[in-house]
Amino acid sequence: MYEDSHTRMAKVIPSLAFDNFSGKLGRKDRIILRTRYGKTHAYAFDHPFRGTASEEQAQTRSTFGMAVKQASAILKDPEQKADWERRYASYRKHYRASSSSHYYSTLRGFIIATLNAELKSSK
Repeated sequence: MYEDSHTRMAKVIPSLAFDNFSGKLGRKDRIILRTRYGKTHAYAFDHPFRGTASEEQAQTRSTFGMAVKQASAILKDPEQKADWERRYASYRKHYRASSSSHYYSTLRGFIIATLNAELKSSK
C-alpha cells in the first residue's frame, strides 16, 4: 500500500455482503476491502504520483504488452501450446526440487514471464 498520509482505514460493520471479502469493489475503485483475522477493514487510498511515465516505465509496459500478445497467440495454436506445456511440466518438476523464489502456477503466467524475460534480454 502507500504511505500512511495517503491511506485511510475504517472498520466495516459485519454483513453478509462483505463477509470474508477482500479486494477492490470495482476496476477504478479507490476503496479496497481486506479481511484479516476475521475482521474486515476498508481502505481508501490516493495515488501519490500523477506525473507521466518515465522512458524506462514506458519500455517495461511495452515489453510486457508484447509478451502478453505473444502468449495469447501461443495458447491459441495447439502445436505451440503443447510445446510450452512440456516446458512448463519440466519447469514445475525442477521448481519442486529447487529453492527458487519464483513460481508460476499457471501455464499462461509461465509463458508470459518467460517471453517477457526473453524480450528484455534482447533489447
